[in-house]
This record gives sequence, structure tokens and C-alpha cells, in this order.
Amino acid sequence: MKKPLLLIFLGLLMGFWLTPALARGKLEGPIRISSEELGYDLQYWIYLPEKVRKPLPELYITDGQVYLGSGQMAELLDEEIEKGRIAPIAAIFVDSRDPDYPDESRRNREFMCKTDYAKFYLSELLPEISRKWTGGNPETHRGIMGVSFGGINAACFGMLMPGVFQVLIMQSPASDKHLDVINDLYQERPKNPSSIFISHGGPEDNEAAARRFVATLKEKGYPVRHVSNDGGHDWKNWKPLLDDSLRAFAGLRARDEIK
Repeated sequence: MKKPLLLIFLGLLMGFWLTPALARGKLEGPIRISSEELGYDLQYWIYLPEKVRKPLPELYITDGQVYLGSGQMAELLDEEIEKGRIAPIAAIFVDSRDPDYPDESRRNREFMCKTDYAKFYLSELLPEISRKWTGGNPETHRGIMGVSFGGINAACFGMLMPGVFQVLIMQSPASDKHLDVINDLYQERPKNPSSIFISHGGPEDNEAAARRFVATLKEKGYPVRHVSNDGGHDWKNWKPLLDDSLRAFAGLRARDEIK
């Protein structure tokens, strides 16, 4: 009996040795950046794939600390890149908290179409990321991503900085009142050159307001990828859609591209 058990053990061990390890990207941070536009310091983390070929596409993610924690985004990036589902990208996770007082959120002062926050990205954050990390240039493919109030911020950035972000990713943009304001802005203003990924859940996840916004986007001629489900306003809804969001940004395969 001992010999068969030994052979089984050795077989399992050899299988473990021969299983290819998942390629691991590097997560740097937190990195502090001092903003003259905002008058205070912020911090971010940056994910870089294992094999870096510059220039890298840049995906900026608001509430980055939550995407890294609840969303386990760094691990997902490793998996999606390793399995060839997306091309290698850099992901910049921008913290929405005061770096010195992490219990203090700055979302209310930054996310609702605040021009100084947009200027911070345009004149300070993007140049630093391109210079230090990605080798970005005017042709670099960039996206902005956020959930809930961060989704509203993504919509705002499309308006405040036309053409800077080729893809806007909005997961459950909220609240319904904020969405109605954004909807009016997109109806009134000229179409900006962005493709849009938007997802939401059911009645408890601002469904009615989100569908009105999607209808407006389509009427204006935006390329839109719209995903809906019956979920709520929580990470049980958002986390399973993160891979769809990444593929919409990276556009590696035809069926994953925004139509």
C-alpha cells in the first residue's frame, strides 16, 4: 500500500512543479504627489505588467484603494494579461482619501465635475505617470474608470477633458440626481470623442436614471457598451464585471471591443 501512495504523492508533486506560474505584475506605491492645482497632497498606486513594452496604455481608476482591496484588481490584471484576454496595460489607482488622514474621504470635493480636479490630472498626474512609468505620449490609449460617484467623475472627465480619455468606464454611476445632471450635460454639449462602458444593477442601483443616460448617449452617437443585471449597489455586483471593464478598455479581441 505504501508504494502506490508514494507514486501518487510524487505525481502530484511533479504536477505542481510543471504547472506554469501566473505572471505577476508589479504594484508600486503608495506614491505621494503634491498638487499645486488642488493645494494638497494625494497618493496613488501603479500596476505595471511583468513584461513592459513602452509606451503602455494607461487606465486611471478613482477610489483606487477600494478597487485594490474589495475589487482585488491587481490580481485580476495578472490573470487577464497572463491568459491573453487583454494586452498589457498600466493601471493607476488614485486614492480618494487624505494620505495623512485615511479616514477622511475627498470624493465630495473632487468628483462632481470639479475643474481643479480635472486640471490636476491633466497638468500634473498624467505627465508624471507618462514620464516616470509608461513612456506615454499624445497617442497613448487612456481610460478613466470609477464606481458609483467615481462613475460620475468618469462622465465629467469626458466633458471637461475631451479627447484625453478614449474610454470612459462607469460602474453603477450614482446617485440618480447626479446622473440626471450628467444626462442634461451630455444632451446639451457637443459629443466628445470617447467610447463608453456603463454597467448597473436593478431598481436599487439607479437603474431608471442609468437607462435614461444610456439612451442619451446612444442618441448623441457615442459608442456605448451597456451591461445591466439585477444586482445592487455593492461589490457583489461590481466585482464580477471588472473583467468586462478591462476588456472594454483594452479591446484585445473583436468580441470584447466597444461597439
